[in-house]
Amino acid sequence: MIQTVKEKNLNVGLGDAIQRAKKYNHPILFSCSFRFDVRDLLPLLTHPADKNQVRIYWEQPSRGAAFAGIGSVVDISKEGECNPELMQEELLHIIQTGVALSDNSLIGPRCMGGFAFNQSEGEDETWQNFPRTRFLIPQCLATLTDDGAWLTISSMVNERDTIENLSEDIGKTISFYQNRLPVTLPPISRVAVDKFRDVPDRTTYDQTIYSALENIKPGFLEKVVISRSHHVKIGKDFSAVSAMQILRNAYPKCNSFFFSFPGQGTFFGSTPERLIFLKNGYAKTEALAGTIARGKNMEEDRILAETLLDSHKEREEHNLVREQIVRKLKELIRDIQYPDIPQILKLKNVQHLHTPIAGKLKGSESVLDLVAILHPTSAVAGSPTETAMKLIGKMESHDRGWYSGPIGWIDAKGEGEFFVALRSALVKDEEAHVFAGGGIVSESLPETEWNETELKLQPIISALSGGQI
Repeated sequence: MIQTVKEKNLNVGLGDAIQRAKKYNHPILFSCSFRFDVRDLLPLLTHPADKNQVRIYWEQPSRGAAFAGIGSVVDISKEGECNPELMQEELLHIIQTGVALSDNSLIGPRCMGGFAFNQSEGEDETWQNFPRTRFLIPQCLATLTDDGAWLTISSMVNERDTIENLSEDIGKTISFYQNRLPVTLPPISRVAVDKFRDVPDRTTYDQTIYSALENIKPGFLEKVVISRSHHVKIGKDFSAVSAMQILRNAYPKCNSFFFSFPGQGTFFGSTPERLIFLKNGYAKTEALAGTIARGKNMEEDRILAETLLDSHKEREEHNLVREQIVRKLKELIRDIQYPDIPQILKLKNVQHLHTPIAGKLKGSESVLDLVAILHPTSAVAGSPTETAMKLIGKMESHDRGWYSGPIGWIDAKGEGEFFVALRSALVKDEEAHVFAGGGIVSESLPETEWNETELKLQPIISALSGGQI
């Protein structure tokens, strides 16, 4: 519980929130953050009482950073066309007019959520009940850093509320989450995975790639990213928490995540591609394109990495992504930095060409400003972007939904981090829709592209089964 000195601060903060509610004539966000002694946030999301609650998880194992969110005090959903500027204005107004108590200036409430890849809903009903855009401020947000763990409890304060009632309610909420925290994670759920189908099927996919190649012409289209969906029947025992255990252990360099929205579905995955990170005016992003398998031993792995670096096709695909990102950011970033030669990012089952890109912003753009500028990158759409997006709309009959869209978080300063939702799946009604895609350039071959997407599907299919595959 909060100590006596903090109880005094709590009452002062609640009084301030009530006064702000009167001033602005609308409810005000109030939050209090305090340390708690845990090393793993995932158990926080395993309590049976939360099965009908929104749950969000976000972890980067290699950085020792994680978030776990339960419930929501602010929930903004948008259907159809979404204006990122208006979304940002609404989110930042809620956080910045709020009152936040914390012993650490870096810890406090965060808006967490994501956007669909585009506004085209395709011909299927896969994402029918899933919002195209949704951001939430969790009622309970656990934050793990290399400096420890904090619990942030948030609520909305109205002008007619009293300090006594609010203090009592918040005290009960804090006790509710503190006292039921499990010590260990439950065993990983082993789930049967069968009765799959590919959308599109192999024949249609090959035809789509040939059609895409016909459109790749100098001055018209250099690259287009074609995705596919793999539908898998799974049992009732699927657990997003089990999937996170498998993914974070197997892919510590990736960002593992899930968004569980009761009645709408659970979107989860482990993505290697950061779209943007913004802190203290310093922005970091990356170009990630060009893929090859891992070797069966160190020597084969080294040869495959060299093959990837020497491949004209893969380097061309990568350079298109890098050049587009640099072009979009060079007017915003002072002295933009990136290496001339891509690095190799080694994951468990694949290796990618990777170029880090970073620099100090000239202006005061927020992380959502940068998301709007960067998305979609050439890595998930193609180049030129507008031409590629039109072609994707014609050639992909399925709805990508949040797959390859931006997912992430934003804080009161307008800073935050967004990743591209790759290596991911939507689970609902005992069926998982697993997504993967590949960049098509002039040298692409349908068989090679199919095999590449098969590699990209495997991590999620394995996580669905509890690691059995």
